[in-house]
Amino acid sequence: MEAYFKCEEGFEGRKDQVATKACKKLVVDMIHEAKIQAVVTYYGSKLGQRVKKADARTMDLTREQYIEVHENIQIDSF
Repeated sequence: MEAYFKCEEGFEGRKDQVATKACKKLVVDMIHEAKIQAVVTYYGSKLGQRVKKADARTMDLTREQYIEVHENIQIDSF
């Protein structure tokens, strides 16, 4: 996902502040989405249960379960 913006004349000083704020929000959103996807993946691959993302938003995994999902993703990616 890429977005391109032009800075209006006179607002050049704020461009870094706006870009930093937008990037921070994107990082928070990506972490949140990764947590939800980890829950969906864990329940699907380890427990054989389908979980909708809407339901996964209210569910948590243990640290060990997150690590298990992470290890499987790394192995499957290569």
